[in-house]
Amino acid sequence: MVTSFREVFINFALIGVLVFATISFIVIFQQDNNVTDTILSDSRINTSFNSLTTQLINLEENTTTQKDSFESDVPETGAISLIIFAIVGVGQVFTSLIVGTYNIIIVLPATILGVSPVVIGVLTAILSVTLVLLVWRVYRVGS
Repeated sequence: MVTSFREVFINFALIGVLVFATISFIVIFQQDNNVTDTILSDSRINTSFNSLTTQLINLEENTTTQKDSFESDVPETGAISLIIFAIVGVGQVFTSLIVGTYNIIIVLPATILGVSPVVIGVLTAILSVTLVLLVWRVYRVGS
């Protein structure tokens, strides 16, 4: 059973969205029902959720800034600077997406469950090696 890189990326994105949606549902449900001891009152969850919200807001602002600069930039004939700046901007946006997805999938559940940083480091190393091997396999197979 061969899995393409696109399917793996889509699966990771869906898992991240589901985790984020579940936590958002819990927060909204508790706010609507006037719960006294909310999930956001826990300091670990509150800092992780606020950090994640801040990263998503920054990602949205960066994306809007990149879009505006891309639309306002006038290309010059023979200038490679536009291509380089566009590539760097896209790289920054994708880096923010990857970090946000990592925080949703790994950091937030680990914070909620109280997992040791050593375990998180080992899981991150395994995930990184697996992703590198998957990218290498996709490159080698050519699909």
